[in-house]
Amino acid sequence: MASALRPLLALTGALLAPPLAAGEPAAEPLPDLAAMDARGIAQLFSQDENRWMREPCTFGVPVTTALEGKANDPSKIKPLRLFAEALCADREKRYADGARIAAALAALEPADPPTGLLLYFAHRLDDADTAIAHLRGLDDAGLGKLDPDDYWTAMRLAQRVGRSAEFDALALAWADGGKLAFLDTAVHEGVARAGLRAAAVAGRGDLAEGLLVSITSPVSYITMLTHRVYAPFWPQIEARAGNHLALIGEEHVRVTRARLVNAPEDRDRFSEAAHALHYNGQFADAIALSQRWRERAARGKAIEEGDAWALNIEAYAHDSLGETRKADAVFEELAKLDPDEHNWVVNFVINRATRLVGQGRWKEGLKATELARKVAEKQGSTYAKLIIASDRACALERLGRAGDAAPELAYLRENWKEGVGLAVRGLLCHRQEAEAVGLLLDGLRDDTTRPRTLAAFETDELDLFYTATILRQPSDLTAAHADLAAELAKHVRPMPEAFIPQAALKRVARKEGAAR
Repeated sequence: MASALRPLLALTGALLAPPLAAGEPAAEPLPDLAAMDARGIAQLFSQDENRWMREPCTFGVPVTTALEGKANDPSKIKPLRLFAEALCADREKRYADGARIAAALAALEPADPPTGLLLYFAHRLDDADTAIAHLRGLDDAGLGKLDPDDYWTAMRLAQRVGRSAEFDALALAWADGGKLAFLDTAVHEGVARAGLRAAAVAGRGDLAEGLLVSITSPVSYITMLTHRVYAPFWPQIEARAGNHLALIGEEHVRVTRARLVNAPEDRDRFSEAAHALHYNGQFADAIALSQRWRERAARGKAIEEGDAWALNIEAYAHDSLGETRKADAVFEELAKLDPDEHNWVVNFVINRATRLVGQGRWKEGLKATELARKVAEKQGSTYAKLIIASDRACALERLGRAGDAAPELAYLRENWKEGVGLAVRGLLCHRQEAEAVGLLLDGLRDDTTRPRTLAAFETDELDLFYTATILRQPSDLTAAHADLAAELAKHVRPMPEAFIPQAALKRVARKEGAAR
């Protein structure tokens, strides 16, 4: 919701606040607002310029309502009052009210609608149709203001509720209409890939080459070379990828490096450039680039999330070179960051634990999940908590404490649709193979869970991000379960050997720490 605040904050001269904490703090008693004039209420409001966001229901709404009632020009205060009401609706989980208020804000300024706020409440309500309709209605200026995070939120919403085809059609319309030029470059690849899916369905082969120009990540090419929805364009995709993804890997490195050179202080671009090197099998180069964040630290710059992602890649690159202890040291460094100061630390304490468990380091991994769970209680999504539950289920079983894993397995079963691969991994650690196969079949047969389920079948050699795991995976089940193999084959093909990523071929072989 933060992005939607910015135009409204300009009305008060306030600064954007940090993310709101869960739960409103105890409210200080308000003075008699009815007895105050507009100047007095404005002074009360400005004494703590972020209080209205911390306490939207007990301070923000009553104070802005009173100010609107006494202001010389109430129309200047109305947007602020509506936004306070939206924050209060969110705090009280009145999401339908929040969506109505967001629509009222959009009606006040149709040329500059609060897109982030509208998409936030659509997400909360699982209302993909409203989200897609709003995005479709944006003019060129609105597309230029579309925050990448809001775009990805809408895309995931569409996938979750079975509206992927409609979202893909929107992406194709944007691409075909020349709208990519107005969108943030951070979403160009995602829009192009969604548009390519829609083009394949619509038989628009004339658009394939143009769309592929905007797609440079080897991760995307792994999906496009295996998922059958892209089959009409496999010849073009294969030609652009090159043997072992060498052509596209080199282009991705060039593109991300150029973006970083153009904005060297942009930490997201810094992270993207490090990822590109890792994905291309340039592990030593990825390590060298990632370590450059320390140059910023030496100049007194605080670590940012992009720096941390680059360090995460540094650790995985060390693993790819067989330098396990060096990778350990990087993750220990990340684990020391204060999660209250950096809420994104949750990603890295989870990745640290998952890596240790995946390497068969059961005691270390189990201990690491304790920190990950503590941080995730405040900052973690359901998916994050599923990762932790899966890791703990496996570590506990391997340590002879299978009985202690009952709560973890219960959580995995309850929330399996949010992360079917994680649920299956936990079940397989407890030898519940039939149940695991059943979940995978259900996931493949449901439009809303199929994308996550297909991703779960990605083998280590096609996973360019994570360190390889010794745990059994969904892909290990197809040989013994013909029904699962047949269902999977409807949607994907095995990766042709010529396109096995060169990064996978360059990795030091996985060392077995436990039986798969």
